[in-house]
Amino acid sequence: MMYRQYFLPSFEELNFFCFPDSVGKYTHPEDHNVYRETGLKYFSLHFIVSGKGFIEINDTVTALKSGEAFLHMPFQKMRYYTSKDEPWVIYWLQFSGSQLADFLLQSGFYESTIWSINDIASLEQAFVGLMDEIETNNISRLANISTLTYSILTQFTSNATPFSSHRGKAKIDRIFELLPEMQQNAHLPFTMEEWAFKADLTPNYFGSLFKKVTKMTPLAYITKCRIQTSKRLMLSDIHMPIYEIATASGYPSASYFNKIFLEIEGMTPGQFRSNHYKSC
Repeated sequence: MMYRQYFLPSFEELNFFCFPDSVGKYTHPEDHNVYRETGLKYFSLHFIVSGKGFIEINDTVTALKSGEAFLHMPFQKMRYYTSKDEPWVIYWLQFSGSQLADFLLQSGFYESTIWSINDIASLEQAFVGLMDEIETNNISRLANISTLTYSILTQFTSNATPFSSHRGKAKIDRIFELLPEMQQNAHLPFTMEEWAFKADLTPNYFGSLFKKVTKMTPLAYITKCRIQTSKRLMLSDIHMPIYEIATASGYPSASYFNKIFLEIEGMTPGQFRSNHYKSC
């Protein structure tokens, strides 16, 4: 078995939003079998990169594989173990924090659950970043450790879909595959039916599934892409008229563009350009 693991002292007196008790990676362990009747006092996140394993939650055994993760709440029963035939490569993070319970509750992560990860590489990179920081600097940069722990959590909460939805993972994958194309074509008229057709879904199902996996509606995503395009155009050419920027960003008129920009950014396009052009 190859492993990296780091155990840290508590720094509760510093009141970090989140901080690790331990973090690590086991690579093809011969025997990784954990059973804790009363759990841990920390939150615990495990993320499988390859191989297989099993977890028991509410007396139900579920097989796990690459791209899946499980989360345990403090003091909840823990029982999980690797497959003997295909030992897993698994990352773990045990962590605590002053406001974590509220954060996870508001994010929809409020019980011990199993999740499918949509962006495996980004979550793995976040784990490696935290372990590299601890290995290089030990505990000399506590704020960095806390920040990198938070990075793991946000990568997890933004890329996780419930395991119960795993049977529909192919449909979820189609949503994520469409995002670059939607961004590239955000300046064109938006129709739900067109993008639903590309995903091979009904418009209603496309809209609800899109919101479930991205935490926003398709139109909200298009709007964010349009605003991003407008910002790039405003700062790349100080002489480009606002009405041309509006058209190039996907808005039929400068007045409507101004209205949407003001609602989202809290300032007009002209004010944004004045505030940021010189600093860029």
